[in-house]
Amino acid sequence: KVIEASDKLLAMACFCIGTDQIDLQAAQDNGIPVFNAPFANTRSVAELIIGNIVGLSRKIGECTAAMHRGAWFKQAIGCFEIRGKTLGIVGYGHIGAQVSVLAESMGMKVVYWDVIPKLPMGNATQI
Repeated sequence: KVIEASDKLLAMACFCIGTDQIDLQAAQDNGIPVFNAPFANTRSVAELIIGNIVGLSRKIGECTAAMHRGAWFKQAIGCFEIRGKTLGIVGYGHIGAQVSVLAESMGMKVVYWDVIPKLPMGNATQI
């Protein structure tokens, strides 16, 4: 209904991997091209994943919650650096490969699995 009512619509862009949120048949029937940008968010998502890995290894979420309750823990019990750890990646597509590069640059060993054989980025190993 939205596409049919949009008589000045020239094109539709999906800045994500897919276009499944668009009624492609309606767009085609109305002569409206639909495109996506599958690489637009790749680096951003990879950086977010690395940030989450660091946050989990340092218990940032738990410490933040404790701080909001008025506690201040200066100890690092159960926290660790990610350097020297092994990261396993399931799915070595655009995002997985970028995570691999970033993790390796932070001193992690990277192993990955994908349904098809893929050339590794850096020193990652396919298993």
